[in-house]
Amino acid sequence: MLHIKISGIDQLNAKIESKLKSISTIEYVKITSEERLKDALNSCDIFWFRLNHKLTIDVLTNVRCKYIICAVTGLDHIDLQTCKENGITVISLKGEFEFLKEIRATAEHTWGLLLSLIRKTNSANIHVKKGNWDRTLFQGTELYKKKLGIFGLGRLGEIVASYGKAFGMEIYYFDIQEKNRDSKFIKCDSIESLLSSADILSIHLPYHPNEDPILNDSHFKVMKKGVCIVNTSRGGLIDEIALVKAMEEGIVNGYAADVLFGEPEIHENPIYKYSKENDNVLITPHIGGNTIESIEKTEEFIANKFLNILLEK
Repeated sequence: MLHIKISGIDQLNAKIESKLKSISTIEYVKITSEERLKDALNSCDIFWFRLNHKLTIDVLTNVRCKYIICAVTGLDHIDLQTCKENGITVISLKGEFEFLKEIRATAEHTWGLLLSLIRKTNSANIHVKKGNWDRTLFQGTELYKKKLGIFGLGRLGEIVASYGKAFGMEIYYFDIQEKNRDSKFIKCDSIESLLSSADILSIHLPYHPNEDPILNDSHFKVMKKGVCIVNTSRGGLIDEIALVKAMEEGIVNGYAADVLFGEPEIHENPIYKYSKENDNVLITPHIGGNTIESIEKTEEFIANKFLNILLEK
C-alpha cells in the first residue's frame, strides 16, 4: 500500500481522508528543517503540502516520493525540472480554469487589501486599540470613478475587474494574450499605456522564477503619480528595491501585498524593511486563498485529480 505524508494541514476533511485511505496510509507530519523535509520525501510515496515548504533540488533529488500534491496554481516553490528528472509527478491546480472560476478567495482578498490601504484601516485600528480617537489622522480616498488598471486579465484579473465595476470604477487592462472581453473594460496596447492611466494597479500574472521582474525602475517612471498598487500574485513580479524608491519619491502612494519575494524568509526583504517605518504599506502573509470554503473545494478537487491519475496508470 502507498504511504502519504501531509504537511502544514491539521486534518483533511473526512470525505477526502476516506478516499485516500482506500489506496494509502496517511501520516500528518510537522517539518521544521530542510533535513526533516528530505527525510519525509524519502519515506513516503506521496507528499501533500500547501505553501509551507520550498522543494529545491537538494531535497528532491534521489527520494522515494513519486507524487507531490499541492492545491495551488503558482508552483515557483517547487523545482519542477528536478521533479521531472527524478520521475516525480506534481499534481496542482495549474491550468484548471473551469474549476477555478468558482474559487474567489484571492480576488476578494485583493479588494480587502485595497480598501484597507486607501482608507488607512489598519493604522486607524491600531490607533484606536491604543486608546486614541483622532479621525483627522486617517483621511482616505474613494474608489468611485477612479481608473483601475488590471495587469493580466486572466481568471482572477477578470473577477477583480468585475468588482471594480461594482465600485463605479473605469477598468483598464493589459494582457499579452488576445482576449474578447467585456466592452466595458478598456484595453491598453502596452504596459506603459496601462501604467500611465491607472490610479490603482492590481497585478494578476503568473510568475516564472528564472525571469526578471515584470515591473522595474523604468516602469515606475511612467506611472501616474500617486498610484496605489495591489499585488496578490507573487513578489518576484516586481523589482521591490525599485518599488521602495518609487514610494520614497512619491510616485507610488501605497502598496498592499499578500506576497513578498523570498517568502517566508522576509527579514531582509526591502518592502518588509520599508514597512517597519512607513504606514503606506500593507502586507499579509500569503492568505489570499486561505478561506474555509476555498480550502475545502480545492482539497477535494485535487484529491480526486490525484486518484484519477492513479487509475489511469
